[in-house]
Amino acid sequence: MSGCKKSEKTTSNITIDDKTITKKTTLEVYVASGKLTNYVTSVAELYNQETGANIDLKITNVASGTATVQMISPKLVTHEDMPDIVSISDSAASGVISKFQDAFYSASDFGFYDKFGKNFFEQKLSLLRNQTNNNTIIPWASDFTPAVSFYQPALFESVGVHFDTIKSWDEYIEVAKKIKEKTGVYGIALPEAGDQEFFIDLMAQQGMPLFDKAGNLNLGTEAINAAKVIKKMIDAGIVNFYGSQDAEKAFQESAMFVAGGWYATNMSLNFPDAAGKWRIAGMIPFTDNQSSFVPISGGSSFYVPKDAHHPDVAQQFLTFMMTNEKSLAIALKEGVAASNQKAYDTSAANNGFAYFGDQKYNQLIFDLNQNTAAMFLPPNYSDATSYITTAAYKYWSTESFSDSYLQEADNFANKYGIKINK
Repeated sequence: MSGCKKSEKTTSNITIDDKTITKKTTLEVYVASGKLTNYVTSVAELYNQETGANIDLKITNVASGTATVQMISPKLVTHEDMPDIVSISDSAASGVISKFQDAFYSASDFGFYDKFGKNFFEQKLSLLRNQTNNNTIIPWASDFTPAVSFYQPALFESVGVHFDTIKSWDEYIEVAKKIKEKTGVYGIALPEAGDQEFFIDLMAQQGMPLFDKAGNLNLGTEAINAAKVIKKMIDAGIVNFYGSQDAEKAFQESAMFVAGGWYATNMSLNFPDAAGKWRIAGMIPFTDNQSSFVPISGGSSFYVPKDAHHPDVAQQFLTFMMTNEKSLAIALKEGVAASNQKAYDTSAANNGFAYFGDQKYNQLIFDLNQNTAAMFLPPNYSDATSYITTAAYKYWSTESFSDSYLQEADNFANKYGIKINK
């Protein structure tokens, strides 16, 4: 493999207490387009103004999940030049860290979490600790969003129901049947080839993650309950099925859909004509006789490779970005759900989201994040979701949990040498 290897390896011994480096520096950043790029760019301007630093950014837009992993993994193997900062989704990062933990500087070693860790959502930090062998935290924690319900209040009011009063998924199915009968609009949108995300959310509501901390699969009572809820929706005729390219269109044609809170900004940009029609709420409780946990749905963090050109400046910049009050306010204004709880003390947290009827979106996200369910993301997490999707499709047609979910779980467990908790 050809590549431009560095003639000298940069070594960083900087800590959080060192003075800001003011030498003119260009930081190369791999980050997703849209709100994260806007966030990083805006904070860079603020950083220069507030600290006397003199940085420019060279942005490369890469999707923060698998695409980023595919781009940087060959460079990590061959020790080619790396960007100074890489944004990676939490669901994809564990696979990289499991193989290349020593290829990145540690925010823990830098002293970031000793000084600021108490301000961050603990569940976010727990996810990041579990990426590593020694429970240190490699990246600088960025966004952290729960799963939420996007719903059209007018459709629920047309059958005499306020969405926030629905107390269980069973009750929701009955309400959605009435909406479908009266308006022709389906109650929820799901992928026609099988679902994994909503299934995992339903498990999380019951306090059960798909994987335990040891990397074994959980497919016991909570998984059976989740599968039954989705099948009941299908049998009730309230599911709006969509193909691989039609998800967002199907969302717009449903009374309610479940997605990560991060989708709020995307939706306002992609469907401007729907302004005012939608509201956001926490997911409907799993049952009416038990409290539900809040599923985690999305998040990313920033990593500093050891083969970067300017790791010292990168670590100082990221520390400013994740802790400065004005920077945190910028995050919320750009639609980035900061994992530093101090962001929600800023005035930006009280801004109304005009698209959603001036809802105080950030306050909702903050409140929901207080009760997020445990989640573990082993390196094979993404592969597991493919098996769950296949299992779901089988279950929808057979209604046999053992011939669908457990069969696919056996295939997955044999592939990776793990156990199944039934």
